[in-house]
Formats: sequence, C-alpha cells, structure tokens
Amino acid sequence: MDSGKRSQLVDKLGEPFEAGKCGEDCLPEILDMYAAFSPKAVTQGLPPTDEKARRVWIEHLFRIADNFAAWKSNRVVGHCALIKDMERLDAEYLIFVLGPLQNRGIGTVLTEIAVRYGVLLGLKDLWLTVEAYNFRAIRMYKNAGFQFCDECDRERTMLKRL
Repeated sequence: MDSGKRSQLVDKLGEPFEAGKCGEDCLPEILDMYAAFSPKAVTQGLPPTDEKARRVWIEHLFRIADNFAAWKSNRVVGHCALIKDMERLDAEYLIFVLGPLQNRGIGTVLTEIAVRYGVLLGLKDLWLTVEAYNFRAIRMYKNAGFQFCDECDRERTMLKRL
C-alpha cells in the first residue's frame, strides 16, 4: 500500500505541516522518527528501545494496520495506526508525536484523520490504552471524544464510539 494524498495544514504556532495516509514506502521515514523518539518503551514497551525490535514492530504495523503520518520539513514527526478487527467492527488506536512537536495540534489532526477513516471503514468503536499520568495525551483523547471505560491505576483504556 502506497501513501495517499497529504493535506497541507498549519499547527498551533502557525507553522506548516502535512498529514495523511502512509504506506510501506514511508518505512524509512517512520523508522527515523522512532529512532529520534524519546522516551522509548514508556507505555507497553513502545516504541521498542532496541533498533531491530523497533523495525520489526513498525513493519508489523504496516502489515496489520492502517497507518497515518504527519510530516514537517519533509520528515515524519508523528505516526498513528488503526489496528482493525473487522469482525468486531473496532480498532485499537495508537499514536506517537515527537516530543518537541507535541501540544501543537499535530496529534489532534492525526486523530481526526484516523477517526474519519474508521468511519469510512464502517467501524463502530476505536479504543486505546494510555498511561494514567499522561495528562497531555488524555486531554487530547478526551477532546477527540474518547472516554474512559475502566478503572485501572497505571494504564487506562479509552473508547470512542463512531
């Protein structure tokens, strides 16, 4: 699967970026983004700290999920994926945005793109897990319509009905 058309956007600071569907042709760019990502392996061991394990994880995502990315100055700065279960009509959602570019609306845009794509696929729900103390991510997820659906201490599950 090749990448789709990229939308031209502006972040909260007025700086341009692009976002859209990405395919295996984006693998080198995605690998570069995760190599620069910090901190690694904070949530559920993702992204993996080991370079080989990280590559295997990303290649696996490209096989099983629909992937989307954000580009700034022609380099990937954010990545999200929908891991679909078409029998249940739901998908696990995961997203990573490089630290210096967080809180600029890039994650929100990627989430909106993934949600729209999920609706087009006929999915009924998106779900995710998030560290209970990742308040920045939780705020973004809540603003996107995700709600908590469990009471765990360390990681929380959130659900968005489509």
